[in-house]
Amino acid sequence: MSLRRRTYPEVVDNVLTALTQGVAAESHPFPPPIGGPPFTHPLERPPVASVVSVYGNRGGAPHRFRDGADYALADDATLAWQDGADLPDAGTLIQVNYLPADAEPVLTDIQTGSVVRTLSEAMAKEMARLYAQLEAVYKAGFIDSAEGRSLDNLVALLGIERVAGGHAAGDIEFRRAGGSRGTVFVPVGTRVSTVDGEIAYATTAGVSLAEGQQTVRTSARDLEPGNDILPADALVVLPTPIAGIAAVSNPAPTAITTQDESDEQLRARAKSFLAGSEKATRGSLEHALARLGVQAEIDEQTSDGVKNGRVVVTPQAEQLAPELEQRLLTSVAACRPLGVEVTLAGVAQPRRVDLEMRLTTTSGLLEEDLRGIQDAVEAAVAGYFAALPSQQAGSVSKLVGLAFGVDGVEDVRVVRATLDDGTDVLDREAGTLALDGLVTTLGTLRLADPALPTRLDVVVGFAAGDPPPDSAAIPSALGETISYLNEINASEPAAGEAPDDRRSASFARLLHSLPLPVRPGQSLRAHDDAVAAGDDPALPTAVDVAPYAPRFVLTAASGDATVLAADDDRYDLTPFERLTLAGIEIEIEEA
Repeated sequence: MSLRRRTYPEVVDNVLTALTQGVAAESHPFPPPIGGPPFTHPLERPPVASVVSVYGNRGGAPHRFRDGADYALADDATLAWQDGADLPDAGTLIQVNYLPADAEPVLTDIQTGSVVRTLSEAMAKEMARLYAQLEAVYKAGFIDSAEGRSLDNLVALLGIERVAGGHAAGDIEFRRAGGSRGTVFVPVGTRVSTVDGEIAYATTAGVSLAEGQQTVRTSARDLEPGNDILPADALVVLPTPIAGIAAVSNPAPTAITTQDESDEQLRARAKSFLAGSEKATRGSLEHALARLGVQAEIDEQTSDGVKNGRVVVTPQAEQLAPELEQRLLTSVAACRPLGVEVTLAGVAQPRRVDLEMRLTTTSGLLEEDLRGIQDAVEAAVAGYFAALPSQQAGSVSKLVGLAFGVDGVEDVRVVRATLDDGTDVLDREAGTLALDGLVTTLGTLRLADPALPTRLDVVVGFAAGDPPPDSAAIPSALGETISYLNEINASEPAAGEAPDDRRSASFARLLHSLPLPVRPGQSLRAHDDAVAAGDDPALPTAVDVAPYAPRFVLTAASGDATVLAADDDRYDLTPFERLTLAGIEIEIEEA
């Protein structure tokens, strides 16, 4: 049932019409149940002498319609709406005041100032005031219309309180995921938190990323009082993932706000709470875990194929801090289905998956653009492994699709995938990664892009009393070795080819080419040709070049650096990975 407030003029018309033996507030639905435009309403007391007034709702507010312009008495029994009229809201009622032709009123003096008119107006004023109060009470019961204290009381039923001034607030930036298309909507009340999950903010307005838009910003505030302000890039975790959003952050430090949460913001937050407040379901358990930023497996136990009312939650992390474990237990208990036993198992430490991928990017891009592409691919791949359920194998096609979704990537190939113990998990024929039953996380991701080579820096230390290395001969010798390695690595490896063959840039192989006063540099190509011919020429060791102490530093495009300074140190090139000589440093070391 809905309530329509009757204003003072309408109540006066109703009272005076009734006193003069007319028909007051006769109700009719609009539009009429029978017939189409032009709309008509048969009146109940024909014949009708005149229509006093017609009231109803227009635009959601009380409205008096105009005689002759909006409606007219078509005959002595029908009210007809005119062409071009201001029509009432569909689905509402109109109230018609009219005088029947056979009415014989006892009271006829209803002119302004008369006793009857004065008493009627006094009574109508009080009735109109009651209608206004009833309307306020009616609106206070609905979240869309309640205001102020009434809204506070209403949302308190959900356990929500208005956020007072003095809380920290700031802007939050959402970044589109590579490959996502269409409009991406970020609802009001979306939570973002710090890495440890200790502090969480909620957005105060919903925003959308339009097609082709990469970032969007909205305001957010801390819902807990007493927390300190946060520095920039502290809110970087999206506990509940949003499809199409790859990253979130606060680009500037937060600040203390002095304004209370407005009615509109509180109303929107309450609606968002209702949308995600399901209880006693698997989804509610998943939502509770996501709010805390905890990745976990939810296993519904069965007996003889029938669920037995037991659920085991296994967190997936390197370790679980005691305070986080307690918050997790509290959240799980709050949404636990009645009659279901939920057990928190021990932490399952994820296995690291080392991945090598080859990228082909659009030609002519700047180095900064190429590095941005690699960052986007790495973020997408890391997100894939973070969300991969332990019961599922990895999908090569999904990894390739994520990489293809980054603008500027023209070709992708997964070259190698191994676990942290060296186990090969790449099944090319099936197009899968054998990760079934394993909790995984992305380990080292090496992206080989011929357009963005790996940098090689050479540092040679020597004592003050020894002759220095020839700094002019080193670039030439190592340049020849780098050209040879790039040539060898410019193709796919043969099936079954071991990692310690020509594609290796080990300490010993690079040292073989390095000219030093105690040992001349030699051709690495000639060495490999001799090995291929059946000979077994020895490679130099650190002892062979003492007292000189060379170090080779290989820095990938991602910024990961590998230092080769001992005989067993090695760097296996990813197929199609290129090297470039970045710098040579000759330094005197203290004894």
